[in-house]
Amino acid sequence: MVKIPGEIKEFLKTSLAYVATVDAKGMPNVVPKGDIAVLGEDKIVFADLYSHQTKRNLAKNPHISICLVNPASYTGYQLKGKAKIIEHGKEYEKLEKQFSGAGQLSHIEAKYAVRVKVNKIIDIGYTHTADKEIAG
Repeated sequence: MVKIPGEIKEFLKTSLAYVATVDAKGMPNVVPKGDIAVLGEDKIVFADLYSHQTKRNLAKNPHISICLVNPASYTGYQLKGKAKIIEHGKEYEKLEKQFSGAGQLSHIEAKYAVRVKVNKIIDIGYTHTADKEIAG
């Protein structure tokens, strides 16, 4: 199990996030996400509002990469893992309550959530630690 370090949990709160998936033919799809939240020690979650291609891709291939960046400081992290689409039921209701008022998960247009079990974290900042695997 990969534990998400505290520094990355904090970084998540203020960074831009881009989610990358691939379709059945290997064509990549990258979309921005407004709010990503930490769920426990090794998972993150985000709501998907309008990214229908993301959902189609994850239904066929659950592997995902999330790029977190702060362009002003040239810092960032890449989180890789396996995603699960959560559309309804007790798990979705629990997430909705847990993150009520916290960005996209409480957005009226939220159709489903994506929970990601993180299995690798890489420093992608423009520093001496770039491309260094932090966990995984």
